[in-house]
Amino acid sequence: MDVKRLSPQQAALATIAYADIFDYPLTRQEFHEWMLFSSHVVTGKNISKKRGFLFLKGRENLVDIRNRRRGWQDEKWVIARRAAQYLAMIPTVQLVGVTGGLAMNNAKKNDDVDLFLVVAGGTVWITRFLITVCMDIVGLRRRPLDADVSNKVCLNMFVTHRGLGVPTGERDCFSAHEVFQMKPIWEQKGTYEKFLLANEWAQKYLPHAWEARFGGSVLAVSHTPAAVVWVFRLFDFPAKLIQLVYMQRKRTHEIITDSVLRFHPKDARVWVKRKFAARLKGLKVPLDKVFYAR
Repeated sequence: MDVKRLSPQQAALATIAYADIFDYPLTRQEFHEWMLFSSHVVTGKNISKKRGFLFLKGRENLVDIRNRRRGWQDEKWVIARRAAQYLAMIPTVQLVGVTGGLAMNNAKKNDDVDLFLVVAGGTVWITRFLITVCMDIVGLRRRPLDADVSNKVCLNMFVTHRGLGVPTGERDCFSAHEVFQMKPIWEQKGTYEKFLLANEWAQKYLPHAWEARFGGSVLAVSHTPAAVVWVFRLFDFPAKLIQLVYMQRKRTHEIITDSVLRFHPKDARVWVKRKFAARLKGLKVPLDKVFYAR
């Protein structure tokens, strides 16, 4: 990746423009953390400031939007942590993380809570079954036909250690943000670090975000004994058959393998890229030098 093709000013504009897609003005600290490519943190033309936030010129209203959304985050984090406490009781769960708007404290009032799960290898199907049942019992799971999803838990991604790394064909600006935005709230010791190392490529896009992720604390416990995982593996294939039959009539664009279960009927990358391209065009920053950076 040749990051020298972008000037520090262009990198700064691209950083603010990406956050603008999500109506998210950045503090100075956040601007530094999410700075794309460049180690030089600069501002300049087309970047404005108000009440400690940076945003594209003419987008002052984003400050009020962010401040309004701030009041909705605490309740959602309580729900996320409550869900994690229950899921931590399932021996094959190795990490529970928050993704989506809540991970950035930018969730809308009626948003659900997106969870990212790392599970023991060879147990993705039985673990998903147990997680689904668990969240149903405690009344937290978002169901496919729910009209009101506010504060419900969306179980949209399960991976094993083989699936920790983003596939080569998806390693772009969007995925780099998704990697670093995920907030782990519970793990079996070392899982989050393995996730980061499996996605070391992402530091080329967001070098400061990469540095900021190491040295943090996550509630952790010791590893589940191998014998316990082996017992769960005995039930994985039957659980897989049952769930595949159930899913058959509902399949859209999900990714379903024995190491990755990704339930995103619509690929957010598509609309993010489209909106990012529109903003960069107006700022005279080439999309192909930012989004793919090849």
